[in-house]
Amino acid sequence: MKPKVSIIVPVYKTKETLEKCVNSLLEQTLQEIEIILVDDGSLDESGEMCDSFSKDLRVHVVHKENGGLSSARNAGLKIASGDYIGFVDSDDYVHPEMFYNLYNRIEKDKSEICICSHFTVGSAGNVVEHHFHNVPKVLNRSEIFKMLILPMIGIIPGTNEKEIEGFVCRNLYRKEIISDYKFKSEREFFAEDVISAMELYKECEKISVLDECLYYYKYNGESLSNTYRPKVYKLLNNLLEWEKAYLKEEQLFEQEKQRLFSTGVKFLIFSIQNIKKGNLGKKREQEEAKNVLEQSMIRESLYNIDIFKYGWKMKILVLLSRCSCIKLLLRVL
Repeated sequence: MKPKVSIIVPVYKTKETLEKCVNSLLEQTLQEIEIILVDDGSLDESGEMCDSFSKDLRVHVVHKENGGLSSARNAGLKIASGDYIGFVDSDDYVHPEMFYNLYNRIEKDKSEICICSHFTVGSAGNVVEHHFHNVPKVLNRSEIFKMLILPMIGIIPGTNEKEIEGFVCRNLYRKEIISDYKFKSEREFFAEDVISAMELYKECEKISVLDECLYYYKYNGESLSNTYRPKVYKLLNNLLEWEKAYLKEEQLFEQEKQRLFSTGVKFLIFSIQNIKKGNLGKKREQEEAKNVLEQSMIRESLYNIDIFKYGWKMKILVLLSRCSCIKLLLRVL
């Protein structure tokens, strides 16, 4: 039987969470699915676990050399045969009716993508709902840019806009719109999901929004928010450069550049805080902070942001950064 939905699951060293993830897919109320487990060169027992799930005929396993999350998603896309494509990360899990509900909505609306709301699950097991705010059930092209794409780039201070995440894993895609797509590498860009969302959303005539929390996104101890990552500022700067080019291509840069600059300043703060998690010693911390301030888009953001729209704390941070007062910057952050 041809599957209605193909679900691609990249797997890398997630033996503790993989069973719960896959079982949540096998228990979907939508039965006409295929589950593609892509073992991305796992060094633990995850690869063998993938093979054990293939006893269910709906499960297909791909073993490949390690290439990263995006590489694994691309490998899964090559063999997906469903009319629609979904993605689940192997340390997350989903509601039993997730793909049934997404499938019914995207079929009913004749849209190219359907997006659902999501839960976040903390390390202590606490679950928080994340809903859409004032977003229509079906968006047309102009609404897609205004309500989905632009808020992903950044939020303009002083407005009531809400941030929009670019998660791939809460979306269901019509196969025609994604089958030839190539995901950008997380080894080149921070938050590569944002790039894929912006590229794919702009190709849509209609996007459906299902404001039901159906995806459980798990925070773990190795997430970027908890762990030092060397030179992450380069990945952040690459994302800003890409978004700038995107806005210019859409002839939106001049009118929307403050979104980008606000995110650039946010990335500056994030980068400095990340450095301080590395226990690098004062001299190395100062060298790395200087490298952050030399990143092209972070510098452009610092000198072009509308500083008067921010509170006094942010004004001080921006001024310290403009003056390269690195020791003070490290102290206040």
